[in-house]
Parts: sequence; C-alpha cells; structure tokens
Amino acid sequence: MLGETASDAGLPLKLRKEVERFAIYFQREFEYPVQEFTAKEKRPYTAYLLSESKRRVWIGACCFRPQSGVSALDRETLRWIWLHPYYRMKGVLTDAWPKLRADHGDFLVEPPFSPAMRHFLLKHNSSSEFYSFYRNVG
Repeated sequence: MLGETASDAGLPLKLRKEVERFAIYFQREFEYPVQEFTAKEKRPYTAYLLSESKRRVWIGACCFRPQSGVSALDRETLRWIWLHPYYRMKGVLTDAWPKLRADHGDFLVEPPFSPAMRHFLLKHNSSSEFYSFYRNVG
C-alpha cells in the first residue's frame, strides 16, 4: 500500500529520513556505489513510502527523478525501489503499481533490479515502450 508521498522536500524531515533509510538498504543490497536519496535532498524528486496496511509500519520506499541517471531520457524515471524482503512477492508492488503508473505514466525503472523485479516488470509492463529493455537486462 502506498503511504506518504513527498515531492521536493514537501514531507516532514522525520518521514524523509525513513525514505533515506530505505535508500541505504537499497544501496547495501545491490552494492550500489551511490546513495540515491538523502533526507536533506536538494535535487527534484517524488518519493513514496510503502506501508503495511494492518500494522501501519513502513516496509519500503521508492523515488522518482525528473531525468534518467543511466540514459539520455529527458523524462521521469523510477530511480530506485526497495521493499522489505518479508513483503516481497506478496502483492505490495502489484497493488501500488496502478497509482505509480497513473501519477508518472510509462516510466523507466532503472537498474539495478533483482530477478524478481525484472519478472515483475515483464509481467506488468508488456505495453511499455521500455519492455524490450527489461527483457534484455539481466
């Protein structure tokens, strides 16, 4: 379930720190050289906190940026997403996906992503202009 949404520091610092915490988890899991988000972020972004609906706890986050970090695209991209391992493959992202697509259109999800995320993208983005990219990555 999508919880709080922040756009260009519109979320209280406490919640931006939660997004930052998940960005650090993403960085560690993928051994990514860059931390993709900080609570005192100055660059434009839209971030979402993902929540567990019954217990109202934060279980992940994602962040969109106006430009791609890996291609010459001049449009919004999903730069990173991290979901607690317990909640993966339980429909959390499937439930949030329509809202993300409604808010951001046909966006590129930038690598790195796990094999499970690649499978998700191929299943849920067959009409995307980026489908062939997802099919060929990995």
